[in-house]
Amino acid sequence: MQLYVIDWSFQNSEDQLFATNEFCEYLKQNKFNNFEQGVELICIAHTPQNGSGTIICKAKNTRSIFTPLKMWRENYSIDFNIKPALSNEELVELHSSKDYWENN
Repeated sequence: MQLYVIDWSFQNSEDQLFATNEFCEYLKQNKFNNFEQGVELICIAHTPQNGSGTIICKAKNTRSIFTPLKMWRENYSIDFNIKPALSNEELVELHSSKDYWENN
């Protein structure tokens, strides 16, 4: 599974208020434990003072991430920036690889 870092931001404060209310209800009802198969949620960090935040998860592919984010994007005008990432171990492995240095 690939590690992903997803940054999000709201386009306006009204959508942020409505989405925050919805998010808190989902959280209270443990609905975030029901992610699509192939997505493992690691962390969600919120920075409400500027209407943004970060999700860290593992997923089998990018498509499996788009499905759970679709509702939030369509209903609350949230912009998502989805980026594949490396763990510490993967970075060390890549950096130590002879192939990496020979091809660059």
